[in-house]
Amino acid sequence: MNFAKATVLTAIATATLIATYACGGDGLSYEIAFVLEEEDNQLFLLETNGETSKIVNEAVENPVWSPNQRSIAFLADVSNGTGQLKIWDRSTEDDTRVPDAPNSVSKYFWSPDSRKIAYQTDSADNTEVFVHDFDADKTTLLVSEPAGNVELGNWSGDNEWVVMRIKVDGGDGIYMRSVNGVNEVQLTDYPDARPRFSLDGQRVAFARTQSDETTDIYTLVVDTGDGPSSASALTDDDGNETEFEWAPNGRDIVFLSERDGNAEIYSIDTDDKKTRRLTQNRVPDSNPIWSLNGKQILFRSEVDGKNHLFAMDFKSGSQERIYEDDSNIVDADW
Repeated sequence: MNFAKATVLTAIATATLIATYACGGDGLSYEIAFVLEEEDNQLFLLETNGETSKIVNEAVENPVWSPNQRSIAFLADVSNGTGQLKIWDRSTEDDTRVPDAPNSVSKYFWSPDSRKIAYQTDSADNTEVFVHDFDADKTTLLVSEPAGNVELGNWSGDNEWVVMRIKVDGGDGIYMRSVNGVNEVQLTDYPDARPRFSLDGQRVAFARTQSDETTDIYTLVVDTGDGPSSASALTDDDGNETEFEWAPNGRDIVFLSERDGNAEIYSIDTDDKKTRRLTQNRVPDSNPIWSLNGKQILFRSEVDGKNHLFAMDFKSGSQERIYEDDSNIVDADW
Protein backbone atom coordinates (compact mmCIF):
# COMPACT_ATOMS: atom_id res chain seq x y z
CA MET A 1 0.00 0.00 0.00
CA ASN A 2 1.37 3.42 -0.93
CA PHE A 3 0.94 6.42 1.34
CA ALA A 4 2.00 9.98 0.60
CA LYS A 5 5.39 10.54 2.11
CA ALA A 6 5.28 13.15 4.84
CA THR A 7 7.30 16.09 3.58
CA VAL A 8 8.26 16.96 7.10
CA LEU A 9 10.06 13.64 7.50
CA THR A 10 12.36 14.38 4.59
CA ALA A 11 13.61 17.39 6.53
CA ILE A 12 14.65 15.29 9.51
CA ALA A 13 18.16 14.45 8.53
CA THR A 14 19.01 12.42 11.57
CA ALA A 15 16.00 10.14 11.56
CA THR A 16 17.01 6.49 11.37
CA LEU A 17 14.89 3.53 10.42
CA ILE A 18 15.87 0.08 11.58
CA ALA A 19 13.50 -2.39 9.98
CA THR A 20 15.22 -5.73 10.40
CA TYR A 21 13.33 -7.12 13.39
CA ALA A 22 10.97 -9.82 12.20
CA CYS A 23 10.60 -13.48 11.50
CA GLY A 24 12.84 -13.98 8.51
CA GLY A 25 14.81 -10.80 9.22
CA ASP A 26 13.75 -8.89 6.10
CA GLY A 27 11.27 -6.40 7.54
CA LEU A 28 8.94 -5.56 10.40
CA SER A 29 6.37 -8.17 11.29
CA TYR A 30 3.61 -5.60 11.81
CA GLU A 31 2.94 -2.02 10.80
CA ILE A 32 3.37 0.44 13.67
CA ALA A 33 1.24 3.53 14.27
CA PHE A 34 3.10 6.16 16.27
CA VAL A 35 2.83 9.79 17.36
CA LEU A 36 5.72 12.27 17.12
CA GLU A 37 5.70 15.03 19.73
CA GLU A 38 7.79 17.58 17.82
CA GLU A 39 5.72 17.02 14.68
CA ASP A 40 2.63 18.52 16.37
CA ASN A 41 1.64 15.11 17.77
CA GLN A 42 0.52 13.93 14.34
CA LEU A 43 0.06 10.26 13.49
CA PHE A 44 2.59 8.34 11.41
CA LEU A 45 2.82 4.81 10.06
CA LEU A 46 5.94 2.67 9.95
CA GLU A 47 5.21 0.07 7.28
CA THR A 48 6.65 -3.44 7.16
CA ASN A 49 9.05 -2.40 4.37
CA GLY A 50 10.50 0.38 6.52
CA GLU A 51 8.72 3.25 4.78
CA THR A 52 7.32 5.97 7.03
CA SER A 53 4.27 8.08 6.20
CA LYS A 54 2.16 10.68 7.95
CA ILE A 55 -1.44 9.48 7.88
CA VAL A 56 -3.30 12.01 10.06
CA ASN A 57 -2.68 15.75 9.82
CA GLU A 58 -3.83 16.77 13.29
CA ALA A 59 -2.70 16.30 16.87
CA VAL A 60 -3.75 12.88 18.17
CA GLU A 61 -3.35 10.65 21.22
CA ASN A 62 -3.56 6.93 21.96
CA PRO A 63 -3.62 5.31 18.49
CA VAL A 64 -4.88 1.70 18.63
CA TRP A 65 -5.06 -0.75 15.73
CA SER A 66 -8.26 -2.71 15.24
CA PRO A 67 -7.66 -6.45 15.77
CA ASN A 68 -8.11 -7.08 12.02
CA GLN A 69 -5.43 -4.45 11.29
CA ARG A 70 -7.71 -2.54 8.92
CA SER A 71 -8.26 0.60 11.00
CA ILE A 72 -6.65 2.75 13.66
CA ALA A 73 -8.71 4.45 16.36
CA PHE A 74 -7.37 7.56 18.07
CA LEU A 75 -8.37 10.62 20.06
CA ALA A 76 -8.18 14.06 18.43
CA ASP A 77 -8.56 17.59 19.77
CA VAL A 78 -7.76 16.36 23.28
CA SER A 79 -8.30 18.75 26.19
CA ASN A 80 -8.16 17.81 29.88
CA GLY A 81 -7.81 14.13 28.99
CA THR A 82 -10.81 13.84 26.66
CA GLY A 83 -11.32 14.34 22.95
CA GLN A 84 -12.98 13.21 19.73
CA LEU A 85 -12.90 9.49 18.90
CA LYS A 86 -11.90 9.00 15.27
CA ILE A 87 -11.07 6.08 12.98
CA TRP A 88 -8.44 6.04 10.24
CA ASP A 89 -9.40 3.54 7.53
CA ARG A 90 -6.66 1.72 5.64
CA SER A 91 -8.73 1.23 2.48
CA THR A 92 -9.68 4.89 2.05
CA GLU A 93 -6.67 6.43 3.82
CA ASP A 94 -9.13 8.86 5.44
CA ASP A 95 -10.19 9.40 9.04
CA THR A 96 -13.74 9.95 10.25
CA ARG A 97 -15.34 10.63 13.59
CA VAL A 98 -17.17 7.75 15.31
CA PRO A 99 -20.90 8.53 14.89
CA ASP A 100 -22.65 9.91 18.00
CA ALA A 101 -19.41 10.06 20.01
CA PRO A 102 -19.14 13.40 21.87
CA ASN A 103 -15.97 15.46 22.42
CA SER A 104 -15.50 13.94 25.88
CA VAL A 105 -14.14 10.44 25.10
CA SER A 106 -11.35 9.41 27.48
CA LYS A 107 -10.95 5.63 26.93
CA TYR A 108 -11.94 3.12 24.27
CA PHE A 109 -11.47 -0.53 23.31
CA TRP A 110 -12.07 -2.40 20.05
CA SER A 111 -14.13 -5.58 20.16
CA PRO A 112 -12.07 -8.66 19.21
CA ASP A 113 -13.98 -8.98 15.90
CA SER A 114 -13.28 -5.28 15.07
CA ARG A 115 -17.00 -4.69 14.43
CA LYS A 116 -17.68 -2.60 17.54
CA ILE A 117 -15.92 -0.14 19.77
CA ALA A 118 -16.68 0.60 23.43
CA TYR A 119 -15.82 4.05 24.73
CA GLN A 120 -16.01 6.04 27.95
CA THR A 121 -17.09 9.68 28.12
CA ASP A 122 -16.40 11.99 31.05
CA SER A 123 -18.26 15.20 31.86
CA ALA A 124 -18.56 17.30 34.99
CA ASP A 125 -21.70 15.38 35.95
CA ASN A 126 -21.50 11.88 34.49
CA THR A 127 -19.22 9.11 33.34
CA GLU A 128 -20.86 6.96 30.68
CA VAL A 129 -19.95 3.93 28.58
CA PHE A 130 -21.27 3.46 25.04
CA VAL A 131 -20.83 0.79 22.38
CA HIS A 132 -20.91 1.69 18.69
CA ASP A 133 -21.73 -1.09 16.21
CA PHE A 134 -20.14 -0.19 12.86
CA ASP A 135 -22.14 -2.77 10.88
CA ALA A 136 -25.49 -1.57 12.20
CA ASP A 137 -24.36 2.07 12.57
CA LYS A 138 -25.92 2.04 16.02
CA THR A 139 -24.75 3.41 19.38
CA THR A 140 -25.93 1.88 22.66
CA LEU A 141 -25.57 3.28 26.17
CA LEU A 142 -24.28 0.61 28.59
CA VAL A 143 -23.63 2.49 31.82
CA SER A 144 -24.31 5.98 33.19
CA GLU A 145 -23.10 6.94 36.68
CA PRO A 146 -21.98 10.08 38.51
CA ALA A 147 -18.65 11.48 37.33
CA GLY A 148 -15.66 9.32 38.26
CA ASN A 149 -17.70 6.26 39.20
CA VAL A 150 -16.85 4.18 36.10
CA GLU A 151 -13.60 3.02 34.50
CA LEU A 152 -13.91 1.18 31.20
CA GLY A 153 -11.97 -2.03 30.57
CA ASN A 154 -11.75 -4.26 27.51
CA TRP A 155 -13.89 -6.95 25.82
CA SER A 156 -14.25 -10.67 26.35
CA GLY A 157 -13.06 -12.84 23.47
CA ASP A 158 -16.61 -13.76 22.42
CA ASN A 159 -17.54 -10.07 21.89
CA GLU A 160 -20.38 -10.47 24.42
CA TRP A 161 -19.07 -8.71 27.55
CA VAL A 162 -17.24 -5.55 28.56
CA VAL A 163 -15.42 -5.39 31.89
CA MET A 164 -15.26 -2.19 33.96
CA ARG A 165 -14.92 -0.75 37.44
CA ILE A 166 -18.16 0.68 38.80
CA LYS A 167 -18.86 2.49 42.05
CA VAL A 168 -22.55 2.08 42.83
CA ASP A 169 -24.73 2.07 45.96
CA GLY A 170 -21.74 2.83 48.15
CA GLY A 171 -19.80 -0.19 46.85
CA ASP A 172 -16.88 -0.29 44.44
CA GLY A 173 -15.71 -3.20 42.34
CA ILE A 174 -15.09 -4.86 38.99
CA TYR A 175 -18.14 -5.80 36.92
CA MET A 176 -18.69 -7.43 33.55
CA ARG A 177 -21.57 -5.98 31.55
CA SER A 178 -23.42 -7.71 28.73
CA VAL A 179 -23.19 -5.79 25.45
CA ASN A 180 -26.33 -7.32 23.92
CA GLY A 181 -28.44 -7.77 27.03
CA VAL A 182 -28.92 -6.36 30.52
CA ASN A 183 -26.82 -8.79 32.57
CA GLU A 184 -24.25 -7.24 34.89
CA VAL A 185 -22.07 -9.56 36.97
CA GLN A 186 -20.03 -8.35 39.94
CA LEU A 187 -16.53 -9.85 40.02
CA THR A 188 -14.86 -8.03 42.95
CA ASP A 189 -16.05 -5.88 45.85
CA TYR A 190 -12.85 -3.81 46.30
CA PRO A 191 -12.01 -0.41 44.77
CA ASP A 192 -9.93 -2.12 42.07
CA ALA A 193 -8.82 -0.53 38.80
CA ARG A 194 -7.73 -1.16 35.21
CA PRO A 195 -9.70 -4.40 34.62
CA ARG A 196 -8.61 -6.48 31.60
CA PHE A 197 -10.13 -9.68 30.21
CA SER A 198 -7.79 -12.36 28.94
CA LEU A 199 -8.41 -13.00 25.25
CA ASP A 200 -10.45 -16.14 25.96
CA GLY A 201 -12.60 -14.23 28.47
CA GLN A 202 -11.95 -16.82 31.20
CA ARG A 203 -9.93 -14.57 33.49
CA VAL A 204 -9.67 -10.91 34.44
CA ALA A 205 -6.55 -9.07 35.58
CA PHE A 206 -6.76 -5.82 37.51
CA ALA A 207 -4.79 -3.47 39.77
CA ARG A 208 -5.40 -3.42 43.52
CA THR A 209 -4.02 -0.71 45.81
CA GLN A 210 -2.38 -2.01 48.97
CA SER A 211 -2.18 -0.47 52.45
CA ASP A 212 1.17 1.15 51.60
CA GLU A 213 -0.48 2.85 48.57
CA THR A 214 1.43 0.72 46.02
CA THR A 215 -0.45 -1.31 43.42
CA ASP A 216 -0.20 -5.01 42.63
CA ILE A 217 -1.68 -7.10 39.83
CA TYR A 218 -4.46 -9.54 40.73
CA THR A 219 -6.35 -12.07 38.63
CA LEU A 220 -9.57 -13.98 39.00
CA VAL A 221 -11.39 -16.71 37.14
CA VAL A 222 -14.65 -15.34 35.77
CA ASP A 223 -17.68 -16.68 37.64
CA THR A 224 -21.07 -15.73 36.22
CA GLY A 225 -22.84 -16.79 39.42
CA ASP A 226 -23.95 -14.52 42.25
CA GLY A 227 -21.42 -12.47 44.19
CA PRO A 228 -17.74 -11.61 43.74
CA SER A 229 -15.23 -14.13 42.40
CA SER A 230 -12.16 -15.20 44.36
CA ALA A 231 -9.11 -13.11 43.40
CA SER A 232 -5.44 -13.92 43.90
CA ALA A 233 -2.34 -11.72 43.80
CA LEU A 234 0.11 -12.15 40.94
CA THR A 235 2.63 -9.64 42.28
CA ASP A 236 3.59 -8.66 45.82
CA ASP A 237 6.59 -6.36 45.60
CA ASP A 238 7.58 -2.84 46.57
CA GLY A 239 6.69 -0.26 43.95
CA ASN A 240 3.80 -0.03 41.54
CA GLU A 241 2.91 -2.60 38.88
CA THR A 242 1.27 -0.75 36.00
CA GLU A 243 0.51 -0.87 32.26
CA PHE A 244 -0.10 -4.63 32.23
CA GLU A 245 -1.45 -6.53 29.23
CA TRP A 246 -2.46 -10.15 28.61
CA ALA A 247 -0.58 -12.10 25.96
CA PRO A 248 -2.67 -13.61 23.14
CA ASN A 249 -2.09 -17.04 24.72
CA GLY A 250 -4.19 -15.98 27.75
CA ARG A 251 -1.44 -17.08 30.12
CA ASP A 252 1.41 -14.55 30.21
CA ILE A 253 1.09 -10.91 31.28
CA VAL A 254 3.61 -8.18 30.45
CA PHE A 255 3.77 -5.23 32.83
CA LEU A 256 5.79 -2.28 34.08
CA SER A 257 7.17 -2.33 37.62
CA GLU A 258 9.00 0.22 39.75
CA ARG A 259 10.16 -2.43 42.25
CA ASP A 260 13.82 -1.63 41.51
CA GLY A 261 13.36 2.13 41.56
CA ASN A 262 12.90 2.54 37.81
CA ALA A 263 10.11 1.60 35.43
CA GLU A 264 11.22 -1.69 33.85
CA ILE A 265 9.38 -4.31 31.82
CA TYR A 266 8.58 -7.70 33.36
CA SER A 267 6.42 -10.66 32.44
CA ILE A 268 4.66 -13.19 34.61
CA ASP A 269 3.27 -16.63 33.84
CA THR A 270 -0.16 -16.59 35.47
CA ASP A 271 -0.19 -20.36 35.86
CA ASP A 272 3.05 -20.89 37.77
CA LYS A 273 3.50 -17.20 38.79
CA LYS A 274 7.11 -17.14 37.61
CA THR A 275 8.33 -13.60 36.89
CA ARG A 276 10.93 -12.57 34.31
CA ARG A 277 12.64 -9.20 34.15
CA LEU A 278 12.81 -8.27 30.47
CA THR A 279 14.62 -4.91 30.51
CA GLN A 280 17.49 -3.60 32.62
CA ASN A 281 18.60 0.00 32.18
CA ARG A 282 18.87 3.32 34.00
CA VAL A 283 16.13 5.09 32.04
CA PRO A 284 12.38 4.43 32.14
CA ASP A 285 10.67 2.04 29.73
CA SER A 286 6.98 2.35 28.87
CA ASN A 287 4.02 1.15 26.83
CA PRO A 288 4.79 -2.61 26.43
CA ILE A 289 2.46 -4.12 23.80
CA TRP A 290 2.26 -7.72 22.58
CA SER A 291 2.42 -8.53 18.90
CA LEU A 292 -0.61 -10.33 17.47
CA ASN A 293 1.19 -13.68 17.53
CA GLY A 294 2.50 -13.15 21.08
CA LYS A 295 6.12 -13.64 20.03
CA GLN A 296 7.27 -10.03 20.34
CA ILE A 297 6.77 -7.01 22.59
CA LEU A 298 6.84 -3.44 21.32
CA PHE A 299 7.91 -0.80 23.84
CA ARG A 300 9.30 2.70 24.18
CA SER A 301 12.53 3.52 26.00
CA GLU A 302 14.29 6.79 26.69
CA VAL A 303 17.53 7.51 24.84
CA ASP A 304 19.18 10.94 25.10
CA GLY A 305 16.06 12.34 26.70
CA LYS A 306 13.66 11.12 23.99
CA ASN A 307 11.59 7.94 23.64
CA HIS A 308 12.45 5.63 20.74
CA LEU A 309 10.74 2.41 19.59
CA PHE A 310 12.13 -1.02 20.44
CA ALA A 311 10.94 -4.57 19.86
CA MET A 312 11.80 -7.59 21.97
CA ASP A 313 11.64 -11.29 21.21
CA PHE A 314 9.66 -12.67 24.15
CA LYS A 315 11.27 -16.09 24.22
CA SER A 316 14.92 -15.03 23.99
CA GLY A 317 14.64 -11.50 25.38
CA SER A 318 16.73 -10.10 22.51
CA GLN A 319 15.95 -6.47 21.63
CA GLU A 320 16.18 -4.28 18.54
CA ARG A 321 15.76 -0.55 18.13
CA ILE A 322 13.25 -0.34 15.26
CA TYR A 323 12.72 3.41 14.97
CA GLU A 324 14.41 6.53 16.28
CA ASP A 325 13.86 10.16 15.48
CA ASP A 326 14.87 13.66 16.54
CA SER A 327 11.35 13.91 17.93
CA ASN A 328 10.03 12.21 21.03
CA ILE A 329 7.69 9.25 20.32
CA VAL A 330 4.78 9.71 22.72
CA ASP A 331 2.42 6.87 21.65
CA ALA A 332 2.72 3.72 19.54
CA ASP A 333 0.81 0.54 18.67
CA TRP A 334 1.18 -2.43 16.31
